[in-house]
Amino acid sequence: MQSRLAPLLVTLGVALSVLVATPATARSATWPVPTGELALANSAKDVRSLSMDELEDRLMAEINQARAANGLAKVWVFDACTDRLAEQWGERIARTGLFEHRDQNEVIARCDNSWAGETLVRGSGLTPRDMVDLWLDSPGHRAILLSPRAKRAGIAITRDAQGRMIGVVNLVRHS
Repeated sequence: MQSRLAPLLVTLGVALSVLVATPATARSATWPVPTGELALANSAKDVRSLSMDELEDRLMAEINQARAANGLAKVWVFDACTDRLAEQWGERIARTGLFEHRDQNEVIARCDNSWAGETLVRGSGLTPRDMVDLWLDSPGHRAILLSPRAKRAGIAITRDAQGRMIGVVNLVRHS
């Protein structure tokens, strides 16, 4: 009996370690969007001295301020799958120079979303506030930023070889 028990326990231990080590699905992983006060605390700070993560947090805070000013709920969480796709798209734009929108059906299908919208911006010396102002001045981008369907976000800010800042925001509604 004991000779059979040892291999069974080893097998169960291996199975349990695989289960524990298996990451959660990307579509379920989220993390909170920093509050506007936290993300905008250093608003007088030169944006060139901020990390890309700090710029992305400030950009989301600016988007949420615009949403609140228009009577809309804030987007409270970043979505890991959507954020990864935004990062990949920003890197692609920086690498290839092709400044074009991704097919949002891909964001919907790959991240188990029911709705997705994307805003893009590229330019020199842009601050997160500048990006939001440019998007709000564009009817199509404004509709995405101010959509009541938006519940989660993925954001990327990167630079291309010319030093231009590229901003990618995907707002989504999870299925």
